[in-house]
Amino acid sequence: MIISSYNNMYLSKLLYFLPYFVSPIIASDLIYVFAYSWTPGFCMDTSYIGCSKPQEYWKTHFTIHGLWPQYSTDGYPSYCSTEAFDSNVPTTIGMDTMTKYWPDVKYSESSSNYDSFWEHEWTKHGTCSQLSQTDYFQDAIHLAETFGTPAYLSNNIGKNISSYELRDEFGGKEYVSLQCNDFVLVGAYTCWGQTNGIPSSQIICPSSVQSEDTCSDDYVYIESL
Repeated sequence: MIISSYNNMYLSKLLYFLPYFVSPIIASDLIYVFAYSWTPGFCMDTSYIGCSKPQEYWKTHFTIHGLWPQYSTDGYPSYCSTEAFDSNVPTTIGMDTMTKYWPDVKYSESSSNYDSFWEHEWTKHGTCSQLSQTDYFQDAIHLAETFGTPAYLSNNIGKNISSYELRDEFGGKEYVSLQCNDFVLVGAYTCWGQTNGIPSSQIICPSSVQSEDTCSDDYVYIESL
């Protein structure tokens, strides 16, 4: 029948294109990239309101850019479900905690857009973490609290420091990907194993993450606020 032939043709095309629309998530294949932000470097040459009124913590510590599920070999999953960001989660965790460790300097804390950064991180990355929203944000903050800013960095703000020694503070060049704007530090990526979606221990980063290191000079400048 014509209808049956049409349906079979439609089904065969759907099955052909399905892998391009659906990327299965296999927990054992996933690690995390924990992305730090050096707020003073990020704020350089900007007029964002948070940069002009920074919290004291941001002046001496890395803040969080994101906790990103990553395939253990190459690439990363994204937008893994349609679960919408729950604006009550930051309140549950504590707004003071969220703005201290995971700030959005582009907006005033009173702005209705302030949680748009958290919404983006949850929607693109958190939905692939196998964690609840509360656990996703809390686990990232726990990493920031327990594996935070090397003293070598925080003791040399406003100075040039060795990029090699800074990498060694994170375990060596295979364990961190430094992020620079020219030679000014703006962030860092470290890599973590996971158990049931919970970050477990630091691991060697995949070559794809290592290759994202943009601090090519022998020294990096640690900007101040």
